[in-house]
Amino acid sequence: AKGYPPREPRELPPTPSAMLHAGSRRGPVRAALAMCVGSSALGSGALNERSVETAHSFTGRMCAASRLEETRRPDSLFSDPLAYTLAGKEGRAQPMGGWIMVPRTRFGDDFLRDHYTRGARQLVLLGAGFDARAFRMSGLPELRVYEVDQKTTFEVKEPLLTGESLAVASRAAVATEFTRPGEWAAALLASGFDPAVPTTNERTATRSVSSRLLL
Repeated sequence: AKGYPPREPRELPPTPSAMLHAGSRRGPVRAALAMCVGSSALGSGALNERSVETAHSFTGRMCAASRLEETRRPDSLFSDPLAYTLAGKEGRAQPMGGWIMVPRTRFGDDFLRDHYTRGARQLVLLGAGFDARAFRMSGLPELRVYEVDQKTTFEVKEPLLTGESLAVASRAAVATEFTRPGEWAAALLASGFDPAVPTTNERTATRSVSSRLLL
């Protein structure tokens, strides 16, 4: 196993619910970003690049920033060449705690590879955020990836991926709203997901897609 030196302790980022509560008077997203990058930055043009519109989606950029930090380590447990771009200024200003993201990301990578060898040919990322497995996971040529998340995530994410080459067979961005019962499952099926094909998934926002999933 690789040596993995301990990380410097640092203050944990605010939770999405805390950010939303703080934004009750001035709009949840602007308040959330103010807590993460500082109110002075918001007023100085620091958010000229396109930003996500919900605190839920914002955590995806924070996670990408955490993957960026890990990628830059000489003993990194994974590499994400797109992390800098996907995190954006707003995410890089407040990375998600590495103590959460690093082991979770590596576990998910290993889990996916293991189930691919056992026949899984679809990956469903529920609450995909700014995940980049479809672009960075080599050796999975027959894998079809379905990223399911809020519309605002893909409105920001998709332009950033223009011209990037997939490492898998295909990728579908499935925009939905998790608070409306049944909507995300219907959207997933409409995007081409096949319930009969062995599937693995990473759950970041919801429970299992169907009883056929391997996770």
